[in-house]
Amino acid sequence: MKYRAAATALLLLLAPAAPARPPDAQWLAEAAAFGDELSPSQRLQIQQQLDQALTSAAVQSALPSRKADGLPRLQWPLRANPAGYFGYHGVSNFVDHDAAFPNHVRDYVCGSRTYDNAGGYNHGGTDYFIWPFPWRTMDAGDISIVAAAAGVIVLRSDGNPDRSCAMGDLPWNAVYIRHDDGSVAWYGHMKRDSVTARQPGERVEPGEYLGLVGSSGSSTGPHLHFELHDAAGRVVDPKNGACNAAPDLWQIAQPYEDPAINTLSLHAAEPQSLRCGLVDGQPVNEETYALHSVAPGQSFLAFAAFRDHRNGDISQFSILRPDGSVFTNWQYDLAEASLPRPFYAGTAWGWSQNLPADAPLGYWTFAADFHGRRYAVEFFVGSEAQARDAAVRRERAAATLLSPRRTR
Repeated sequence: MKYRAAATALLLLLAPAAPARPPDAQWLAEAAAFGDELSPSQRLQIQQQLDQALTSAAVQSALPSRKADGLPRLQWPLRANPAGYFGYHGVSNFVDHDAAFPNHVRDYVCGSRTYDNAGGYNHGGTDYFIWPFPWRTMDAGDISIVAAAAGVIVLRSDGNPDRSCAMGDLPWNAVYIRHDDGSVAWYGHMKRDSVTARQPGERVEPGEYLGLVGSSGSSTGPHLHFELHDAAGRVVDPKNGACNAAPDLWQIAQPYEDPAINTLSLHAAEPQSLRCGLVDGQPVNEETYALHSVAPGQSFLAFAAFRDHRNGDISQFSILRPDGSVFTNWQYDLAEASLPRPFYAGTAWGWSQNLPADAPLGYWTFAADFHGRRYAVEFFVGSEAQARDAAVRRERAAATLLSPRRTR
């Protein structure tokens, strides 16, 4: 879905104190819904393929004559293709630093946001999942995977099914990049037929397109599994913390918890939440019932999707009329939901709204304040024809402002 931030000033200082209001719809992003499992045999096979590919003439000729010193500094590995997202991801799992298994987990800050299994797999990467509407966003190709550091493509795989919803010894679509210090980054679970056309032996720069987020291989939902190995083949966690003394490799530090609102949106009915994007062998994605205009007297759902949401995180919501006055406002604390855990990597909530029959026509605003940041999207109140006419008038006005003035 696409969103556009409101351009008008928000006169919230005039609003009364927002009452607490329970939501009418609730979604939770469980970490298990966006995980993966590379069996020991699968990891060994990948490493053998990489070792062989590194000896190829194409790769050898592209490698620098002298290895760089130290591991590379990393850039953000994802990019949203359409404009307008406040956010589009969450982190479901970090690297497991406890070599014992099963049920012995320890992430880089000594927390438990990671996993292992009885087969001997300790999670070796960071999982960045799409949120909300992961299957619809995946099908739209909205989230690209990009190179976190410069290097040479050593190996690539594509053409494998990309709608996995469970763990299993299945091949994934992936790109492996060898950096100038000898380390190798794995980018896995890509969407089928989206992998870069660049071939082994070709060099990529930071931010260069590698593929689209998908759910290929052993995967429980659309996400990027980013895994880094040093020149000796050992897993490297690029994040520094109490249980990982290695230096942080990210150019812009990624906080352990990064609470934010990913989307604000309006819907005619509660959007679908799908555990799997495959039903009876056929691809499906979420029906969102999205609205961009609302008629006077119409009911709708005001929907907000969060990442890294914790009890005690209070969000303030408001719906504003075209003149900036407050139609309604409310607040919400995750603790009010009385959930089994105090923290979730992703949540989403919806509140039913009813516009009066005499609601003023024009652009209204759905706004939220959360963790010191303001979020706002506009929606048009009126008929679809009136909404189209208003959009055309706006575009013409914007074009007039941008066009150069003629001088005599």
